[in-house]
Amino acid sequence: MTPKRLFLGAVSIFIGALILWGATADIPPIPKFFAAQDKLEHFAAFGALMLWLSAFVGPRNWLYAALIAVCCAVGLEVVQAYFVASRSGDIPDLIASLSGVAASIGFIFYVRSMIRSRRAAQLA
Repeated sequence: MTPKRLFLGAVSIFIGALILWGATADIPPIPKFFAAQDKLEHFAAFGALMLWLSAFVGPRNWLYAALIAVCCAVGLEVVQAYFVASRSGDIPDLIASLSGVAASIGFIFYVRSMIRSRRAAQLA
């Protein structure tokens, strides 16, 4: 494994650990500024996790990254529901997390299509 891959994997693990810590802390580490802020946090956190995982496994293996991110999102809500007394699992949070994963997948496909079209234009 190359140093670049090790770095991408380490950052992916760090983001996952940061999500787990923030979601299981008794007091949320980010102050609340508006009502649906936690949904935005879920969207951004799992979107970022998906992007880093995709970079780690490679853009052609984005489906593996998506599967890992989805399992992490579902697992987080299960952990909150059954193992953290001060938190509760929430379907809207899960939807926000999965939306972040989906948005990242859309971004990945958009960037890949832009790269392909630029390469095709250079070859023409």
